[in-house]
Amino acid sequence: MSLAAQLSLPGRHWRLGLACCALLIGAACTEGYPREDALILNPFNMTQKQRLAAMNAIGDDANSQRRWRYALLPGCVLRIDVDSALGSRPALEVALLGSVIEVARDREDNTFNVAVAEPGDNTPAAASILESDNWPLASRTHLLLRVLQRGCTDAAGKTVSQRAVFPWQSAP
Repeated sequence: MSLAAQLSLPGRHWRLGLACCALLIGAACTEGYPREDALILNPFNMTQKQRLAAMNAIGDDANSQRRWRYALLPGCVLRIDVDSALGSRPALEVALLGSVIEVARDREDNTFNVAVAEPGDNTPAAASILESDNWPLASRTHLLLRVLQRGCTDAAGKTVSQRAVFPWQSAP
């Protein structure tokens, strides 16, 4: 073997070793990551059942100490069941039509609270719908609840002509 061939042989091994290391590191970095992003549905394109299912999924994950379950009763009444380590609380029922839905930060326990105040209620938060230390979950619940409320309003007999029409939209 010539001197040039002997000198280039270690260079090939070095490149082959580097390529193998890069391949192993690249394969290890993908471990544990989902192959596809989770699909986030637009609440405006969901049915009422899909909105409730999304709220129930959030209610399972929003707080490590409590679980929220939601059901929509006739007359657009939201039933809220809360389970905690101390046991189940009595179910709470809140009329959504005409109610005010808000999300606010509770500085005492550093959580975000989604609350519903019924029409004519003087209290700022008549019913706690969700408490979470995760702002995106609380914000998503707030949006789902507002669209759920809007769906009830539409189902309660408002006609299309009673809805607001934005300048960039055509009249129904």
